[in-house]
Amino acid sequence: MKGKIPPYAGLAARVLVGAVLVYAGATKAAGPAEEFAIVIGSYDVLPREMVLTAATFLPWVEMLLGWSLIFGLKLRACAAAAGALFASFLFALVLVQAKGIQLPNCGCLGDAVHFTPLQACLFDTCLSALCWLSWKSAPARWSLDSWAEGGYTGPTHDQR
Repeated sequence: MKGKIPPYAGLAARVLVGAVLVYAGATKAAGPAEEFAIVIGSYDVLPREMVLTAATFLPWVEMLLGWSLIFGLKLRACAAAAGALFASFLFALVLVQAKGIQLPNCGCLGDAVHFTPLQACLFDTCLSALCWLSWKSAPARWSLDSWAEGGYTGPTHDQR
């Protein structure tokens, strides 16, 4: 069993990360992109002409990744992409702190929750670890990937 991830741990990790991404994306997509663009612009890591584009598309990318993780569709690729997304958020937070920029809102979960920079770093670090667990547990039994590959055949006669 050494190095093996229990199936429920991988499932819990991917559903938790997926739910956070869906919630975060939905709260940001529900408002005007210009409001989220102000938050992204305050980080001062993107060129000004890219800020509104990022604010428009990032919530939809988060939701797409989140739903894909929840349902286990292209699980390894989505877990890696979500991990890269959280790593980029961590990088931006560290860069902002190094520059001494005071953020009014980290933008992690839209206007719903306001984390301090330290809380946001810890949150993103935990989510990154869960992404790794999701990636490591793939291919997962309870996933669309497994179903599409014929890995799940349904209950046996003994389980009915």
